[in-house]
Amino acid sequence: MARLEMRDRLEDMLCFSVVARTLSFAVAARELGTSASTLSRRIARLEQVLGTALLRRTTRRVALTEAGGVYLERCADVLHRVEEADALVSGLGGEPKGRLRVALPNLFGQLHVAPHVPEFLRRHPRIDLELSFTDRYVDLVREGFDVAVRIGSLPDSSLVVRRLATVRRILVASPRYLQGRRAPTKPADLGPHPSLHFSHFTDGEVWTLCNGEARESVRVRPVLRSDNAEALRLAAVEGSGVAALATFLVGADLEAGRLVRVLAEWALPEVGVFAVHPPGRWIPSKTRAFVGLAAKWLAGEPWEPKRVRAR
Repeated sequence: MARLEMRDRLEDMLCFSVVARTLSFAVAARELGTSASTLSRRIARLEQVLGTALLRRTTRRVALTEAGGVYLERCADVLHRVEEADALVSGLGGEPKGRLRVALPNLFGQLHVAPHVPEFLRRHPRIDLELSFTDRYVDLVREGFDVAVRIGSLPDSSLVVRRLATVRRILVASPRYLQGRRAPTKPADLGPHPSLHFSHFTDGEVWTLCNGEARESVRVRPVLRSDNAEALRLAAVEGSGVAALATFLVGADLEAGRLVRVLAEWALPEVGVFAVHPPGRWIPSKTRAFVGLAAKWLAGEPWEPKRVRAR
């Protein structure tokens, strides 16, 4: 393939990848600094060369065809390798620069990463940073993210992983809730208590508690189920029941006495905080810069309360 044809093909692949990721010609056009009509022509040309439809277009939505889904994965791999080559040759391996897309867990990112972002921007003024706060499990390659911070167990994959910190999850309730009630003294005592339950727990409505080597599983009675931990924290502070929450979320409440620990000797299993990024022999310096600073920000689990009260 001639050099000009190769360049055109790569540009067409880039256009298709952004449209496929955003599922919007208008959004992709803004991101790429071009027009929706230009994108449409490029993708139509690509479809003609390939002899198959990559996208289904209607007046309301854009969707990938089966062939489009397969081609998107190959495009992502090719474009990633081109970016690696550019980074190596042009010096991106030196001073961090360029666009950096990072996916962060919603509350954890807001509380413990966002406050440090100004420092990152001061240190690396040539990086154009984009942060996405979501508890959804993003596909880094398909969706075009450079780095993701994830909490919990990681499925086997080809992603490069660095452990940043550890999260402890404990049982808490407000003093108002516990006043006049018999506080639990063993895990089995939790049964009659109304619980505030995180709906993404993999064990369903069962809390597995650990005390050293001892482990006990307790079926709870949720009065509130939510996929938003902040909603559970607020309900706990207002006295609605017992919650199992991460210390990064309730540390300030424990310090202020708005919440106290329940079954202080017991906790849910600890989980890790990880930075993950796509594999490659040459990791862009912008990625290394962010992961390195994130490890510094989270060193020593800074959210752990200095004084934890137990009921």
